[in-house]
Amino acid sequence: MSTQTTSRRQLLIGLAALAGCTDVPLVTPASTERGGDELRVLVWRGGTAARLGHNHVLRAGDLRVDWPAAGPVLRFRLDALAIDPPVLRARMGDGFASIVDDDARAGTKANLLKALEAAAHPEVVVRTLQQVGEGARRAVEAEITLHGVARRQWFVAEVDGRRARGEVVVRQSDFGIQPFTVLGGLLAVQDALVVQFEVLQP
Repeated sequence: MSTQTTSRRQLLIGLAALAGCTDVPLVTPASTERGGDELRVLVWRGGTAARLGHNHVLRAGDLRVDWPAAGPVLRFRLDALAIDPPVLRARMGDGFASIVDDDARAGTKANLLKALEAAAHPEVVVRTLQQVGEGARRAVEAEITLHGVARRQWFVAEVDGRRARGEVVVRQSDFGIQPFTVLGGLLAVQDALVVQFEVLQP
């Protein structure tokens, strides 16, 4: 393998690791295709050399959902996040069409857990505080606890019978997390993350 090819491979692996650093999140597990709960976190590439990297999708692998009166409470462990599952990437469209190999996924997860100080703050909790509105569309206020920091945030949820789905933008910096960057910003991940979730009330 040529030196140029090796350097490019190392650069791409580094970009994948980047994305892991950013992450974090919010709520919901399993697979909607199996009728369960699911939470996805979309991580966007950044930096002046962003075109060399990948966007990433993370899935909460051990999502637990309780249903008190105010609405669902979601919990998951950071070390249980699945990084770029190939089947899930394939469902996400053109922005996730690039292939992320096993080495890149492992590097992303290692950097993610380090950046989030997962050993000290292993769990993410999303607790519904109130819901406004009736019918299919509702405004929801939730308290998100991540990286040892609790923040309140509003978002819109779609309710269809016992199933609720929604999407929320979360900024890492609001939780004291420095978005991953290397080489003076040449490679980076965006501060804003998109969290998509779907939960089913028992």
